Amino acid sequence: TGGRGKKSGIRFLSNAFRPYFLFLNDAAALLELFFIFKKEKPDVVHLNSSKAGVIGSFAAKLAGVPQVVFTAHGWVFNPENKLSRLRRRFYVWFHRLAAGCQDRIINVSEYDRQLALKERIAPEEKLLTVYNGISDINFLLKKDARKNLRALSGREIDLEKIWIGSVGRLVSEKDYETLIESAVFVPEAVLVIIGSGYEYRKLKAKAEKFKVQDRVFILGNIAPAAPYLKAFDLFVLSSVKEGLPYTVLEAMSAELPIVVTRVGGMTEIVDGRGLVMPPREPQELARAINYLLKNSEEAKKMAAEAKRFLKEKLTLKRMIKETERVYENSNF
Repeated sequence: TGGRGKKSGIRFLSNAFRPYFLFLNDAAALLELFFIFKKEKPDVVHLNSSKAGVIGSFAAKLAGVPQVVFTAHGWVFNPENKLSRLRRRFYVWFHRLAAGCQDRIINVSEYDRQLALKERIAPEEKLLTVYNGISDINFLLKKDARKNLRALSGREIDLEKIWIGSVGRLVSEKDYETLIESAVFVPEAVLVIIGSGYEYRKLKAKAEKFKVQDRVFILGNIAPAAPYLKAFDLFVLSSVKEGLPYTVLEAMSAELPIVVTRVGGMTEIVDGRGLVMPPREPQELARAINYLLKNSEEAKKMAAEAKRFLKEKLTLKRMIKETERVYENSNF
């Protein structure tokens, strides 16, 4: 947004070196951001994602931006993430360095704030927690959502079966391999995944390896996906690295029974309002899924409590208000 430069609007960085080599794209991005900040003179630069948080922070402070805020949507050095010890320490070191240029660091869960303190990313007074929030969603009716998803899949998904669903990028952090393997132990259900990414072929091969390819449907990217959530009887997220995923909040809004893994901030919002299981454990994941399917009344009560909690604690209005408070309490 415009600041002292009195301009607003959206623009994209122009650098695109090929092939990626010696961080040339990152250096070019830092320079371009520096000149944008010098010209536009924003009062606040608010950064999201690990790379933007590091590069943007350096550029903003070099350009003299009065206030730099960074939101960590799940720290990349999360111990559940599949990283070598050397790579993990590299990310920790870079975030410590960037934190010196950041005035406030917003964590989307208390888990992330405690992890940042443990790794000495920044002093405690610089770290705070603001949970993600969403607004109301216009959901399709279950019957219509299922018909539309079947049409989009191009395959004959049985409309009368139990549908276990998930929404997310097909990347290693989401660990859909574990979810697909868990389908072996839930033979009466189909698994519908909405998302695209570099693991598509690997996941298709995984389904074939475990002989569940006739019950696993990977639909690709559908935007927005949230209106289709009521097509599912149960929502599952099998991630090994998360901050506080919006897809879980959307599933809570759809009043779906939920199963997630014990990573990031998911335990903080789901525990007691759904089931939280250890990551990378397909049989444990299946055990939770089968429990909720067999105990429908308990599942409904959990889903209703999750929706109530969402309406009270996880609204977009509340998130915006708490973020604005960060800006208002800053000294320009």
